[in-house]
Amino acid sequence: MSPRPRRSYDQYCSAARALDAVGDRWTLLIVRELLAGPRRYTDLHADLPGVSTDVLASRLKDMEREGLTTRRRLPPPGAAYVYELTERGAGLLPVLEALGAWGAAELGERRPTDAVRAHWAALPLRR
Repeated sequence: MSPRPRRSYDQYCSAARALDAVGDRWTLLIVRELLAGPRRYTDLHADLPGVSTDVLASRLKDMEREGLTTRRRLPPPGAAYVYELTERGAGLLPVLEALGAWGAAELGERRPTDAVRAHWAALPLRR
């Protein structure tokens, strides 16, 4: 299977170029998960309720191509692959903090369909 064609806004604008790299659905939430450290694919999938395996795999490939993540094999006895942020990917922390602060007003009452993970509270607690 050939890689998905790179989508672009084709605008000479720093915000548009940033969104070319991280504007796809799920990308910033994957970054949120990886800010805590390296994660296995199965752990990422478990902590991103609603993402399909195809979309997660595609986003991780895109993020690696953009220089946001790397994939490496753990030494035995783990011998599993993990994904981790590069320095460029970790540079998105202030973006996620600002986005979280901006979105806090939207939380309101928890909906019955809302998933919750305890570690998601770590990002707001950094503020």
